Amino acid sequence: MERRRMVQLFEAAEHLWGSFDDFPALSPGIDPMPHLSRNTISQPFFLVSDQDQTLINLSGEGEVWFGGERPEQFQLAVGDSVYIPAGIPSRVITHTPSVQVRFKAETAGREAVVWYCSDCRAVVHWRSIDTQAEIPQTAYWQAVQQFNTDAALRVCSACQQEHPRVELGDIAWPAVAQAIQSNTEKTD
Repeated sequence: MERRRMVQLFEAAEHLWGSFDDFPALSPGIDPMPHLSRNTISQPFFLVSDQDQTLINLSGEGEVWFGGERPEQFQLAVGDSVYIPAGIPSRVITHTPSVQVRFKAETAGREAVVWYCSDCRAVVHWRSIDTQAEIPQTAYWQAVQQFNTDAALRVCSACQQEHPRVELGDIAWPAVAQAIQSNTEKTD
């Protein structure tokens, strides 16, 4: 998929690779940048960003979970938008196939992927991402692969529960990262 100046979101969503692509939908220079995803599975981790974000649910149903000691949940229906403040962990849970737009700062700064213990809510594992130095989708893929491969990373240090491997379903972050890299090289 190529980045454009204007986009028909539903038409563009038909050409995405998989869930949680977060593909930048417009040409560079737009801030905040709309990132498009067509999701059939739940986000495999909580995402934390240095910058505020807004998530708009264009189709489907689900929830947004906010991490931390007192997690909160927000139901998502068609047309809902959710403000996600900087520094607040969030995870999108997909109940039915959905199309979503996430408005992120074009220069997102640092992000982190985080897994929480389902029993005691302690952080099980996290990985920091410098979005200036690496394509986030590449880092997401590497973090999940590391989490799935190393059983020690899936053990909660607080309660010793071992968490299951992350199910990736139709996620295609390597292909998305390659497309983003190709589009970046064309605009340089």
